[in-house]
Amino acid sequence: MQVEDYMARAPTFAVYDGFCKTKSVMDQHSRILVSVSGGSDSDDMVDVVEHLKPGSGCEVDYVWFNTGIEMDATKAHIRYLKGRYGIEIHEESGKKKVAAAVRSVGYPFYSKQFSEYIERLQKHNFKWEDKPFDALYAEYPQCKAALRWWCNSWKDEPHRPLQTEIASAAHLKEFMVLNPPTFSISKKCCDLAKKSAGDLARKKYAAGIQFIGVRKAEGGARSTNYKSCMTDGRHGLQHFPLFWWKSEDKALFEKCYGIRHSEAYTLYGCRRTGCAGCPFAGRFEDELLMLNQFEPKLGNAVSHIFEPSYEYTRAYREFKKEVARLGCC
Repeated sequence: MQVEDYMARAPTFAVYDGFCKTKSVMDQHSRILVSVSGGSDSDDMVDVVEHLKPGSGCEVDYVWFNTGIEMDATKAHIRYLKGRYGIEIHEESGKKKVAAAVRSVGYPFYSKQFSEYIERLQKHNFKWEDKPFDALYAEYPQCKAALRWWCNSWKDEPHRPLQTEIASAAHLKEFMVLNPPTFSISKKCCDLAKKSAGDLARKKYAAGIQFIGVRKAEGGARSTNYKSCMTDGRHGLQHFPLFWWKSEDKALFEKCYGIRHSEAYTLYGCRRTGCAGCPFAGRFEDELLMLNQFEPKLGNAVSHIFEPSYEYTRAYREFKKEVARLGCC
């Protein structure tokens, strides 16, 4: 299909606008690195890049980052994409796979933001006490931001999002005071297994820009951190071809262009793909049930890898239920 014909079929203005922006970016770069995850947004992005590539004069390198806990369904879908588009998708890894990363830096718990603050407190041998901020700051002067999170002291800065306070997680502070974590907590497994993979790949393929399938409407930390479809930060120049697509734009695009997604979505019923069983996914219990049904070996593996975080999360959830049962506020 000719580029012009492909663009003319765009079912919505947002899709067409995304085509135009992406075509312009491709025309300005000689080598592009495209991150392929096997997820649904990634599928759409690959289709866009492959159809807009002719005549752009750019060389495209597709990479898939294997964290060590990827589903067989995702691996099979990567093979499908290779065959459908006649492309090579290079498998790359970060500095460590997830299993090794959590052992070396700590386990993910609740959210990336919370895990970062907990890690900072643990590094200062925090005693998990419920004291006023001033008293704790005098004792731990090098840990101000994490202490403000712990003490819910961002109230004088109303522009701060709610998740910067521990109070956004009901009764978590009370739970941690009574049950201090006995294992290391950190968000850095993502840095070692995923972000480092991207940094290493950019150097390896000498790409001037990286394409990632981020949509602002999808939510999550990445989409809320970015304000436009282009960014130039510590990870280099990046473009998000689908950034302004809403769910309805995405659905119409996929129907119009015949996009087929991984069985992780169509058979397993996943809402997301990526690191299987990640504790940052609030529905990890449902994901474990799914893995045990369709990919039991991987289900057993992630149950072992993330066991401390799973057990701590389960204990916290039981604590909340007990508080509610007793009618405490």
